[in-house]
Amino acid sequence: MLKRSYAVIVLLVVAIVLSSMLPAAATTVSEKQEELKGVQEDIKQRQAELQQNKQEQNRVKQEIELIQREVEVIEAELRALAAKITTTEEEIAAVEAQLAAAEEKLVQLDEVLAVRLRALHEHGQVSYLEVLFSSTSFVDFLTRYNDLRQLIDQDKKLLEEAKLERDRIAELKESLENRRQELLRLRRESINKKQEQEVKRAKKEQLVSALQAAYQQTNTEIQKLEAEAQKIKDLILQMQASQGGSSNQGTGKLGWPVQGYGRGWITSGYGYRRDPITGQPGTFHGGIDIGIPRNRWPGAANYTGSPVNVLAADAGIAYTYRMGSGYGNLVIVDHGGGVATVYAHNHDFLVANGQAVSKGQAISIVGSTGYSTGPHLHFEVRINGDRVNPLNYVN
Repeated sequence: MLKRSYAVIVLLVVAIVLSSMLPAAATTVSEKQEELKGVQEDIKQRQAELQQNKQEQNRVKQEIELIQREVEVIEAELRALAAKITTTEEEIAAVEAQLAAAEEKLVQLDEVLAVRLRALHEHGQVSYLEVLFSSTSFVDFLTRYNDLRQLIDQDKKLLEEAKLERDRIAELKESLENRRQELLRLRRESINKKQEQEVKRAKKEQLVSALQAAYQQTNTEIQKLEAEAQKIKDLILQMQASQGGSSNQGTGKLGWPVQGYGRGWITSGYGYRRDPITGQPGTFHGGIDIGIPRNRWPGAANYTGSPVNVLAADAGIAYTYRMGSGYGNLVIVDHGGGVATVYAHNHDFLVANGQAVSKGQAISIVGSTGYSTGPHLHFEVRINGDRVNPLNYVN
């Protein structure tokens, strides 16, 4: 009788101890939920305003590349203009030299003609006939006649040559003026091209600066996610420790978490991000991002009414958390054996906290909560709380 009473007392003590432990565990998880939920709630709006998604970065990069090509075209045009300006300046110099020589020659001709005019003036109005008729003999007549003819021919030649030189000088001056106008046009075009070049370069620098600023801001926010990721690691380790690793055993083979959107829909891979301009490594990204069409997201203005479900990668126990920022609406599935999977930025949950789930079961809806630049699933695989490359584990 005494032994039976002692056994009853022992059972009652065990029941009391167990009943006191369960609320304590529940309280611990609840406290963690509240702690994670309140992480940097006040920066959510600022994140949404400052961040650019990957498609926007690609658009800006393409615009920068286009501007760079336009700048290169302008530089080629400037080089061609510089060559034309040099050639035109050389042509102007050559025409100016020709004009100077022609004007000098004209001066000489004018001096010769002036001498002839003075001679005629000094001899008065003596006509050619008077000179011929004053000959003393026929031989003298022929001599005077030949001299007069040579004189007339020479005068005529001087006048014609002077006229040709004047005409040539007029043509050279016209050509020179045309060349100078062409040079002026080329210089104006060169100035305009240089101004266009400066505008393009300024726009390029502005876009590069904006892209770098967005990249730096993204890095800053990812660093905040990293701090949050460490808290999630601690939470996972606590959950796994409380279960002793003996329950929630999955199949050991992880499936793809987003049906219909395979590896080709990965918008950001596991590992260090790279600067979109310099290619230099930046912050660490501890999972993979799987995008979906925007019209399949319930938060989109053009939502089709057909959401994309997130599937449990393996069987286990699902834990849900509504976090103010960072990971957003979060689901953690503990598969046992130190293996857990993390599903972030969900639009809403399809399972309850602490619910057992099977492999491939819909557990949430892909969304854009927390730190997110568009609808996608951030998916992580954790081994003993540490993040590993999901692509090495999923089928």
